[in-house]
Amino acid sequence: MKKPSRQTRSNILNALVIFGTVLIVIWLAVRNSDVDASLKAIREADGLWLLAGLGLWFSSIMIEALVNQCFFIWQRIKIRYFSTLHITLIGMFYSNVTPAATGGQPMQVFAFKNRGVPVGVSSSSLAVKFFCFQFALLTGGAVLWLTQQPAVNACVGDAKWMIFAGFAINGLSVALVLLLAINRNIVRALIIFLLRLGQKLRLIKDLARSSSRADAALNDFSASVDMLVHHPMQIFFLLLLSWLQLFMLMSASCCVYRALHMQGHSPLLLMTLQWLLFIAASFTPLPGASGVQEGGFYLFYESIFPRDLQFPALLLWRAVTYYMALIIGLGSVIFESVRSMRRNKQAHNHQGGE
Repeated sequence: MKKPSRQTRSNILNALVIFGTVLIVIWLAVRNSDVDASLKAIREADGLWLLAGLGLWFSSIMIEALVNQCFFIWQRIKIRYFSTLHITLIGMFYSNVTPAATGGQPMQVFAFKNRGVPVGVSSSSLAVKFFCFQFALLTGGAVLWLTQQPAVNACVGDAKWMIFAGFAINGLSVALVLLLAINRNIVRALIIFLLRLGQKLRLIKDLARSSSRADAALNDFSASVDMLVHHPMQIFFLLLLSWLQLFMLMSASCCVYRALHMQGHSPLLLMTLQWLLFIAASFTPLPGASGVQEGGFYLFYESIFPRDLQFPALLLWRAVTYYMALIIGLGSVIFESVRSMRRNKQAHNHQGGE
């Protein structure tokens, strides 16, 4: 019997992590809450508020695609916006099912290449989008935390260390881009050091191949940094879009709160908690931050939702922000696979007719 490939084993493991997290959440809910009351709360949830949450989520995806589309326009690359949106959904799916969201960007680069976008341009576009998202995430989270500090600290309590860790880890990516703007050689030396350390720890088998890939990625990032330096107004516009994207994405908890017929806490506090939870969960290498997001939700929103509504709130919130992303993203992946098979078949038929 043929042994499954490393990629196949990795995909199976990632799927098991996601599925296992769902089972653990359900088991905890069954053990610690009234199942009938939870199901009743979900059935009686206000559908309009849930639709509003889904609308805000999809609007955030549309804005994310717009960030890439603006970059392509400035680079005089001709590609339709709906193609960019479709590829954004593909990247979203793979980011949500691979550890530390590592699978999204390579699949997007491949999909863009199939539509005539040069690899260097698409890689630079994704790098700029990543920087803008991270910068907007950290600055927006810091401002919200400062403005809502007493209420947030009361909700989060001793779990503040998660937020600090999230800020530190996300801040490293922003610092790396800024360091690239100052001295590319320093960054390359740091990467080589980490690769050699990985080889000694037996995490990297082929140092030369890994170094070559790192150099290629570094060249793409350097092109992105040049744009950051020479086109500040364009970057500022992309930052505005990124802040708007995050504002919509982090409003899901407000919609779930109202969908469960609750009032009393300000929408700004609810959004701040979700924003900080997103930052705090980013340090986990698990697909979709599974486990950390669910556990963090219980910690951060424990004083917001009554005990009998905590599981329904978690399930609805995760459905709006994660499970729906998997479903819609999977649809885009299937569509792309069918499109690729048709294109290959047409090319084969064309060659056969010559």
